[in-house]
Amino acid sequence: MLQWQYSLLYKPLTVLIPQVRQQTLYNKQHVAAVAAAMEQCRLCSTGVVGKAPKQSTTPADGSIIKRVLTKVGFAPNTKARLKVASHLLYESVADKINYVAFFRDFHLSNTFNSWFLVTELHVWLLLMRSMAEGSETGEDGRFLRNCIVEAMWGDVNTRAKKLGANNPSRTRQQIETLSEQFQAALIAYDEGIMSDDKVLACALWRRFFEMECDNYAHIERLVKYVRMQTAMLDGLTREQFIVKPKIAWHDLDKCKVDA
Repeated sequence: MLQWQYSLLYKPLTVLIPQVRQQTLYNKQHVAAVAAAMEQCRLCSTGVVGKAPKQSTTPADGSIIKRVLTKVGFAPNTKARLKVASHLLYESVADKINYVAFFRDFHLSNTFNSWFLVTELHVWLLLMRSMAEGSETGEDGRFLRNCIVEAMWGDVNTRAKKLGANNPSRTRQQIETLSEQFQAALIAYDEGIMSDDKVLACALWRRFFEMECDNYAHIERLVKYVRMQTAMLDGLTREQFIVKPKIAWHDLDKCKVDA
């Protein structure tokens, strides 16, 4: 049976952690307003992150050679290649992140929900980097972002079905809940990364730690970890990130803070 934990995401992001407990929840209208504002920022991960819209892969100039290359997936910026890249990027999270270290160091329960929280955080980092590939590259970043999200939900559904095979209806409901939380988490993390460490710490405390962490050293360490990964991803070239994805995630064990 799946073990699920529900977090309260809609809380103000501009207060210190001790003050967060006293604040009221965000309402859906506020979240929608923040999401609309962040949609204007090309470096934000938020926006339409459901199924990727169908887009034509036919080159605008009508070149026969380019048409053929596009059909077989060898053109430099084909949607097919971006889709392959998105799965490789997601696999860099699912296969290379040391989940055990997160469970151990941050005292997370060994549950599906904890696995999702760790995965969600790293997927958000990928989405943020994807959006740096802006309109000058034909909205490749937006398409890549959507494909990464599709890859994640495909994996989530596969894992959840194996764990909840006896109650598929319940499993679907829980995945829908995770989807809603994921959308809100993107907004919270985006606002945190664009602000100072206090705001980012609040977002991580509310979502990743589900408001149950009283050890500020753990929160400080995760803030440092997120900043390190952000800098690493920002330093990747288009070749390293999209054409031939090479994501060398920093090991959590090497990210320490002074006690």
